[in-house]
Amino acid sequence: MRKRKLTIDEQIKHMKSKNIQFNIVNEKEAKEFLTNNNYYFKIKSYAKNFEKYKEGENAGKYINLEFAYLQELSTLDMYFRRIIMKITLDIEHFLKTQLLKDFSQNINEDGYNIINELFSKYPYIKENIDKKAQNSTCSDLIIKYRDDFAIWNIVEVLNFGDFMKLYSIYYEKYKTRGSMENHLWSVRFLRNAAAHNGCLLNSLKIPYSKEIDPNKRVMNFLSKIDGISRKARQSKMKNPVVHDFIVTLYVFINVVTSEAIKRNTMNELKVLIDNRFTANKDFFKKNQLLTSYYDFVKKVIDYLYGLCI
Repeated sequence: MRKRKLTIDEQIKHMKSKNIQFNIVNEKEAKEFLTNNNYYFKIKSYAKNFEKYKEGENAGKYINLEFAYLQELSTLDMYFRRIIMKITLDIEHFLKTQLLKDFSQNINEDGYNIINELFSKYPYIKENIDKKAQNSTCSDLIIKYRDDFAIWNIVEVLNFGDFMKLYSIYYEKYKTRGSMENHLWSVRFLRNAAAHNGCLLNSLKIPYSKEIDPNKRVMNFLSKIDGISRKARQSKMKNPVVHDFIVTLYVFINVVTSEAIKRNTMNELKVLIDNRFTANKDFFKKNQLLTSYYDFVKKVIDYLYGLCI
């Protein structure tokens, strides 16, 4: 059944009916926030991380949930998406660098055959490129090479998803130590979610919509980190967002060859986790779900930070 649209005042009234409280951020401030900074459907989605009464007169209502907690999670999610975009853009650049370096050392590949294989397996990629020729910043490049692309120029016109296909085809054909083809779907999922401004921190509570088969290489990597038990690894890495974020960090550390970029990015991430994510830690200190995920991710970041400094 379709739901009736709600005014801002009605949205606040509806939240109050669900026992979402306005003691820290008052109703006037909440109305201003929902009017100018964010929207109800998105803010309300973060409530999934909080418990409800299971029985009694308050059954179905939230337990000790403040609007301020939802507001804070939405803000943290914004910062989280920003750092993800920074990390994944660096990953894309260095994956291209890695691919072209390995290709240049491969006497069995001329750079054209692999592109023919790409178009043969994924003909829509050629169609995507042709569409870009009409109106994009790389239209001149496409027009120049559209009938005879080679690996070294096509990487400039492929979107990240199509580049992943090329990367995977190449390394499936030419097995090379250090390749990351088995990790890229996690990077792509996270990047797409961040680029489209999707909520990431609203889905920490189980059950999840899909079953995660944790990346074995990354799970082995996590086993080296002090303070993360086998049980914690298995539990936390079942969450799709946490899993894909950890895999993305693993790819970043292993594929980026600039020590300065690794050091600066990990420092920025550590400052975000240590300072901004804890600025209102009292909001979440009674939420074991959120605090346990925070502790897990922080241990991973601290470990990676130590490798880069």
